[in-house]
Amino acid sequence: MKSHNFQYLLDLIGGEYFEDIDPFYKGNLSQSDLQNPNRKVKKGDTYGYNFNFLANTLDVFTQFRFAYNKTEFFLAQSYSVSDYRREGLYQNGLYPTTSLGKSENVNFENFGFKGGFTYKISGKQLLFFNATHLTRAPSLRNTFSNSRLNNNIVDGIESENITSAEANYVYRSSKLKLRLTAYYTLIKNTSKTSFFYAEGIFDNGAGYDATDAFVSQTLTKLDKKNTGAELSFEYQISSTFKTNLSAAFGNYIYSSNPNVMITNDSNKAKDGAQTTFNFGESYLKNYKQPGMPQQAYSFGLEYRDPKFWWLGANINYLAESYIDVSPISRTSQFYINPANGFPFPEATSERGNELLKQEKFNPITLLNLSGGKSWRIRKKYIGLFASVNNVLDLVYKTGGFEQARNANFRALNQDVSSGTPSFGPKYYYGYGRTYFLNLTIGL
Repeated sequence: MKSHNFQYLLDLIGGEYFEDIDPFYKGNLSQSDLQNPNRKVKKGDTYGYNFNFLANTLDVFTQFRFAYNKTEFFLAQSYSVSDYRREGLYQNGLYPTTSLGKSENVNFENFGFKGGFTYKISGKQLLFFNATHLTRAPSLRNTFSNSRLNNNIVDGIESENITSAEANYVYRSSKLKLRLTAYYTLIKNTSKTSFFYAEGIFDNGAGYDATDAFVSQTLTKLDKKNTGAELSFEYQISSTFKTNLSAAFGNYIYSSNPNVMITNDSNKAKDGAQTTFNFGESYLKNYKQPGMPQQAYSFGLEYRDPKFWWLGANINYLAESYIDVSPISRTSQFYINPANGFPFPEATSERGNELLKQEKFNPITLLNLSGGKSWRIRKKYIGLFASVNNVLDLVYKTGGFEQARNANFRALNQDVSSGTPSFGPKYYYGYGRTYFLNLTIGL
């Protein structure tokens, strides 16, 4: 794979050119490309950052399957080699020696094993079990700490380690279909890189004149544990009516306290100043993972008419969704006053727990309708399908994240206590009522 990453000027909005410098710095430090200083960028030009991601991956796997009257089982093995590299096309003024050209090779060698067993209780019932253990290379993006500016590789980056198992019971008859599942997954050594502007993040010992900075944050040794159970149920009430029910109950948590590294590129403005700081552990263990409801229930009813039209309704209930928490706010550094290096005197554990309590979103109930009809006209098939989702037009949050701008206790406490926080959480919202119509003509 070769992935080209760059900024691209779409429109000058009436201007003649754009000067390719960073106005927050002076001299060579402000240059995006020292080989073309003070470059005038015009429409269609690249600017700011310009680099390639290079990756070579080899995957090999084997699988053996055995089938008998009552039982089936399989064994599988995998082996992969991944080779990552960044190729800088600009010589950035902040990192003149580590931005241009190719980085060192980052190599990952991974193995995996998987097995499964099926037992046929009868023609209608069966049990099956699957288990796997494998290692997986981190994503290319998370391997480099700030790929826009330099070739630096995340310190301590490792392959992810994944262990997973599931057990299933299945029942199938002419009228009833049923499936029960229980599962367990442990993902270890995940890494994650993000960028944000933080106020009050550094103390006077950081080698920087101000306590505010735009930083990159890298988490390493982040573990996740997912456990849960699922049920799916479908019953044919009559030749025309069918009902279905499904339920999912999970518990998805962080199961470790990852390490937090903060990089402040602004410190390159001071000769010999430190740019990367170890903030130690972020106490994320037992916090909920964001991005999905951890409980979901659905009930549906469908009518199919002998005259080739059908109508269905489905109601979904989603609960236990959580916001993405700020790791830096869960470090011990959060309680340190950057002005003097001592803990804030007003930082009590009770108030800290209030400020850092993970937000849980309200449960939501969504009603969806769908229907369709088909015709056969002169040996041609015509099909019509229509659906309306979120019929009740509910406004609901699907996710969000805590802003990390208030990087210490006092700043966050004052912002929250104001009643109208300037840097409160950011939220994502689901669609309101939506419509879909599809017409198919078979020639």
